[in-house]
Amino acid sequence: MSCGNEHDVACGLANRCRWVCEAASGWTRALLVFLALSLLSLVARAEDIDGVQCAALDQPRVNMVLRRAAHGPMLAGKTLGEEAFNVEAFLDTGASGVLISTNSAQTLGVKREQALNAPEHEARFEDVGVGGGSQFAVSEPLFVSLAPSTADVENKAAVDGIYSLTCGPFRAQVGPLDSGMDMLTAMALGDMDIAGTPVMAGKVVVMDTRDVNKFADKIRTTVYDARDRGAMAAVPRTKRHVQLSYALFKRFTKTTPANVEGPAMGANPFIGPNPLQPSGDPTPPVTARYHDHASAGSWLLDTGAVASMISRKQAAAVGVKYVANTEGTDNPVLAGVPKEQQFTLSVGGIGGSKKAAGFYLDQLSLRTREGQPLNFLHAPVLVTDITVKDQATGQTLTLDGVFGMNFLVASANVQQAGLMPDIGKLTPGAFRWIVFDQPAGVLGLE
Repeated sequence: MSCGNEHDVACGLANRCRWVCEAASGWTRALLVFLALSLLSLVARAEDIDGVQCAALDQPRVNMVLRRAAHGPMLAGKTLGEEAFNVEAFLDTGASGVLISTNSAQTLGVKREQALNAPEHEARFEDVGVGGGSQFAVSEPLFVSLAPSTADVENKAAVDGIYSLTCGPFRAQVGPLDSGMDMLTAMALGDMDIAGTPVMAGKVVVMDTRDVNKFADKIRTTVYDARDRGAMAAVPRTKRHVQLSYALFKRFTKTTPANVEGPAMGANPFIGPNPLQPSGDPTPPVTARYHDHASAGSWLLDTGAVASMISRKQAAAVGVKYVANTEGTDNPVLAGVPKEQQFTLSVGGIGGSKKAAGFYLDQLSLRTREGQPLNFLHAPVLVTDITVKDQATGQTLTLDGVFGMNFLVASANVQQAGLMPDIGKLTPGAFRWIVFDQPAGVLGLE
């Protein structure tokens, strides 16, 4: 079934032209054939997008309150003398779980799971992020009620009407708890709450990018229940649809002790075949091109990523490697790319942060259901590996790449410059609407 009717319409018009041609003659017949072929060519033509910079100006967020029962009272507390109940969380398709920061958990009184055979000890969960592994506590079972990013979160009396979409119960990750990370990363993550894929299961996420693309405000984000026909009527139509696959990374995590229930884990979306079971998966891959080389792979669709990344293996396939002994240093340098065409960024997240070098692919191409590829020209990517390890077998998996928000919304050229980054070349995003349809496995773009 075609998601967009443009191809069907074109075929219909071509058939009509062919029928008319049988009754026409001479130059009239030739003209009609030319028009039909031109129309079909137009439908199949790629859409080129140029000017994307290395870092997105915003990521989608959602408001949420936590409850111990689906219709019970929300958890609340005091912070700086004011009552607090709302949690503003990043809506992150790259996160397999729900993460409640240590500060939010303390303010709201979230209880932690205890080890069954040693009640005096808390359960621990280990997740893997950009900088490696991190330790988390495991929360009590909680319900999460969602509200749009634009909701009036000061109106406590209207909570039930505003936070109308409830999911759960499930346990969340609390933390991270590591003390070895640098001070700036620890400060940032201490207040970072993340609504990952468990809250998006069965939902449709709509991102209205007009404000951030005008450099005026944030992305307006709303989550809809895909089963609610009335609510779904508000979801905008999109013309381009990218097919997704899903991969569940639960076996690459660890909960200790083993006899306690770990946090909820959801599958993550990929542009390309499921990297855990690629055989027989027809999902079209991402294709990266640089000079005369091309490489296809499965890239994580990560709404929580400011920048996009390509693995060292995929970069090597297009002729780009790190200069020996520079990877992981404060001055990473790429071989195969002119120095003036490189950039560096510190990539931070769960597990810490590290500095990586990046370059501009000639083209990063996504196939769509409509047959019109989306080609991002001069596409900026950082060269870095995100590797996970199977806790049972010891086998490892490195992601081919990460498709971040800089390709979807307004972006900026960000360069490391001491403690504060140098930001320039603000570029509006190419899309008005971004629609992530989780149950359908489709990224819609308009």
